[in-house]
Amino acid sequence: MRFISKLVIVALMMAASFLIAADASAQAAGRVAGTVTTPDGTPIEGVKITVSAETLSRVIVKTTNKKGKFTVSHSDATLDYQYKFEKEGFQTMVLPVNPPIGGTQLRDFPMMPVAAGPPEGTAAPADGASGGGTPAVRAYNEGVEAQRLGDYELAAESYRKAAKMNPKLAAPRTSLAAVSLLQEDYATAAVEAEAALEIDPEDVRAMQVRFDAYRNLGDEAKASEAAADLRKVGDLDAAAARLFNEGVDAYTSGDIAMAQSKFQQVVQLSPDMVAPYIGLAQISLAQGSPAEALAMAQSALERAPDDMRALKVAFDGARLTGQNEVAEQALDRLVELEPQWVTTTLFQHAVKLFDDNQPEAAALELQSVLKVDPEHARANFLLGMALFNSGRADEGRGYLEKFIELAPDDPDAEIARGLLSYQQ
Repeated sequence: MRFISKLVIVALMMAASFLIAADASAQAAGRVAGTVTTPDGTPIEGVKITVSAETLSRVIVKTTNKKGKFTVSHSDATLDYQYKFEKEGFQTMVLPVNPPIGGTQLRDFPMMPVAAGPPEGTAAPADGASGGGTPAVRAYNEGVEAQRLGDYELAAESYRKAAKMNPKLAAPRTSLAAVSLLQEDYATAAVEAEAALEIDPEDVRAMQVRFDAYRNLGDEAKASEAAADLRKVGDLDAAAARLFNEGVDAYTSGDIAMAQSKFQQVVQLSPDMVAPYIGLAQISLAQGSPAEALAMAQSALERAPDDMRALKVAFDGARLTGQNEVAEQALDRLVELEPQWVTTTLFQHAVKLFDDNQPEAAALELQSVLKVDPEHARANFLLGMALFNSGRADEGRGYLEKFIELAPDDPDAEIARGLLSYQQ
């Protein structure tokens, strides 16, 4: 595999680590879907909910809708949260809340009118957390706990029970769709996600599952429709990131065709995402198609002109297709952005090219090394020799003379002197 290509492999591995880590973080996420009511069950609109935690850098603020409902999404469900409920005419209420990891907890939060009921700060019953709530909510939360423990069969059974008990709840349908997706039952996942969205058209999690289900079923038309809905709510990047992560996993496991397919899907789904273009470029290099690699790298650079990974692939693709001017442009930018890489990694590659009897290719890279460090003795020597070997002796003389000046006692100085003397 070619030299610069290996650098892209490293970049892809780093991207994989990032996305897998992000995926692990997503696994620790959780949601709380609450309803704020009076003690007799009447929904309260306009309640301000302030969510905080000791290690949380910012607070989350939500307001209940006409039905008294609100939803809070937590990126880290392992924290201990406090929910503060405020509305004029009602007692302020501060409650500890522990969202479920990887699921949604349904809870009712009764608020007491001023001068009635328990004093400020008394906890409301935790619907589903301690056996409270309706039978449907209890069944649903049993499913959440089963899913957390990895018992998907029990989780699915509990979600189905909750959906049957209360057909107006979207959460059981969404969670059943998600569990079906985990079990690779994509048809059921799609059906349940659609059912959830009929109940709650704004359920983003159901949109995500629907997209993944249709994508895995190979139904491109419905996957495109699902992607369009995700794009409207601004959640398409998360779906694209998951798909890209699948591509990286395929690549690192050696399934290059699958990786290529995944990266191409990401490009179609999220054309402004840079990483899949770099992945496709690297695959093209590995398959001996440097022209395609250059095209993909240039697509990445159109979106991120200073992406060093893309610049390195563009350089490699241009060099291998004989487009020296394009290669030099990429190298010139790398000289500005990453001079240390030029004087270390690129220099070592130039040495390898020189040793492999590719003097012109070596000269191109050595010239960039000397742009960063004109006093680099070894680069001066090798560039002078490469130019002599390419039939460009007049250009090479100055570099050999510079080498002798910088390293007069170097064993290769005698070779340089002999060559210069012979050419006189």
